[in-house]
Amino acid sequence: MSMASTNRETENQIRLAELEQRNQTLEAETQQLRVYKDYAYTDVLTEIPNRRFYHERLVQEMARARRGQNPLGLALVDLDFSKEINDQIGHRTGDQVLNFVSQFLRVNLRQEDVLCRIGGDEFSVILPDTDAEQAEIFFDRVKTKLDRIDLSLDSQANINLSFSCGIATFASEHTPEDFIEQADQALYTAKAGGRNQVVAANYSQVTANQFVN
Repeated sequence: MSMASTNRETENQIRLAELEQRNQTLEAETQQLRVYKDYAYTDVLTEIPNRRFYHERLVQEMARARRGQNPLGLALVDLDFSKEINDQIGHRTGDQVLNFVSQFLRVNLRQEDVLCRIGGDEFSVILPDTDAEQAEIFFDRVKTKLDRIDLSLDSQANINLSFSCGIATFASEHTPEDFIEQADQALYTAKAGGRNQVVAANYSQVTANQFVN
C-alpha cells in the first residue's frame, strides 16, 4: 500500500470518528431536549400533564372533533374542601392527598382520556368521543367509588374525600375559552349546590347567559 493510500485511509478513519462523535453529541442533546419538554408539560407534584399541556391538547382535540364531527367532552374536577383538609392534616399530607386523587382519577379513566392538573386542587379531563350524558354517568360512578374510600396517610386515618365536577360538551362554534367557560360554569353550579356532585352544563342556558351578561 502506498504512502498516499495510507494517508487517505487514516483521514477517512478520522472523519468517521468525528462523525460518530457528532452523532453521539446530537443524540445526547436530543435526549436532553426531550427531558426539558417533558418537564415543561408535567406537573411536578403529581407527575401528570400540567395546565400548559392541557391548553395545547384541548385545542388539538377540538380541531379533531370539529373535522370528524365527533362528540367531545370536558370535565373540570375540583377536590372538595381542600383548604380545610390542608388545615386539618398539614400541607405535606395534603400534597399526598393530591397525589392520591390524581392517581385515583388516572386509573379510573380510559386510555384515550387526558387528565391534567390545572390548579392547586383542580383537574381537567378531556374526553374524546364522549357526550355530556356519557360523561355525567361516568363521573357519577367515579365519585361514588371515591365516596367509599377511607384514606389513611401517615398518622392521619379515615380521610374522607369527595369532588365536584362540571361537564361541558363541545360545539363546533366554540372557541377554547367558550368550551372551558361552559365547564367552569357547570363546576360552579356543582359547588354552589352543595359540592360532591356532577353537573353537566346546559348549553342553551350558557349561551343565553353570554348574551345577557
